[in-house]
Amino acid sequence: MTLTIPEALMLLSRKNDTGEKQGQFVEYALAGGALAELVLRKRLVPQDEAAKKFDLVDTSPTGDSFLDGCLAVLESKGSGRTATRYVRCLAGKSKLMREQAKSLVRKGVLEEREKSFLIFNWTNYPERDSAPEALMVQHLEKAIAGDIALSTQDRAAIALADKTGLLRKNFDKALLSANKKRIKSIAKGAEGPTKAAMNAIDAVIASIAASTAAVAAAGASSG
Repeated sequence: MTLTIPEALMLLSRKNDTGEKQGQFVEYALAGGALAELVLRKRLVPQDEAAKKFDLVDTSPTGDSFLDGCLAVLESKGSGRTATRYVRCLAGKSKLMREQAKSLVRKGVLEEREKSFLIFNWTNYPERDSAPEALMVQHLEKAIAGDIALSTQDRAAIALADKTGLLRKNFDKALLSANKKRIKSIAKGAEGPTKAAMNAIDAVIASIAASTAAVAAAGASSG
């Protein structure tokens, strides 16, 4: 994909025409995607094959404003933390989705649309240029169907989108149903190159599941 993992997830989390949010726990998807990108860009390195903890080994700019902001947050928390801790720190960061959206606005992919109702004001981010998401969706459809070799970015995007309900919002039901076992296999890490990178991203995916389960449990207990 030419998009970063969090960029792809951000586009999947927005309705194309209105820019309204769709999917569940999108903040965790973006946080997991950012962490996966930083692992692939060798800013974070797993301490061992289990990839439970990560060392922050490089804080130089990535060239992507959203990822650089996430990197600064992780630097403030210190090296040697678990994937779960890092994901929760990023997901709890104020305006995480807005920062990724604004990055895509600067690239001409999204546009800002101010909305208001009574005393409430908010911003939606509909698409300005539909081509990047259309190409990304076509690519991931082929990846899901097994028509192309999976890249590490493909697997992370598919797995994180599956965890947060974004696959169901953006892809044909028949495609997802026919490839249900393959999607599970992708999420478990049975497919894809570079085992060390896979282990690291598996830890990210596991942290998403743990974090979303904790949020759901807290909501159930408060209700």
